[in-house]
Amino acid sequence: MLDVQRNRGAKNRGEIEFTRKIMWTHMIWGAAVIALFLFHELFIWFAGSLVWYAASLAAMYGFMNQSRCCRWLLSLVFLAGTAVGLLFLNRIYPDIIPSRTALLPHSAIPLWLGFSNLTYGLGALVVLFNSRVRIAGETGFMLW
Repeated sequence: MLDVQRNRGAKNRGEIEFTRKIMWTHMIWGAAVIALFLFHELFIWFAGSLVWYAASLAAMYGFMNQSRCCRWLLSLVFLAGTAVGLLFLNRIYPDIIPSRTALLPHSAIPLWLGFSNLTYGLGALVVLFNSRVRIAGETGFMLW
């Protein structure tokens, strides 16, 4: 039994390694986005990004456990994050009055949020349309 678990997905090792890199990148960058909203003292957006991150981790967990619909859900969560980020940059950011006590200047928001929008938009397309990610999701894998 342990031998079967240890060698699960051995024939799809390349696909699994590629998908693990995507998942780890999301986990690290998603946490960085949450921290950046906190450091800019945008607490409502901090809470919203925390809920988005939790939803993405739940979808990611289902995807790694061979749930076919969770790949679509993870892609939709990535696209939702991109859409809300674009909404923030175009509608909310111009009207924000910078706080004097913020740890980071508000002029840095378009830089990191634009990069996040681009990254998560591309990530959604990769999760949805890449055959290596699909095969890894059908095989099932763990992050380590």
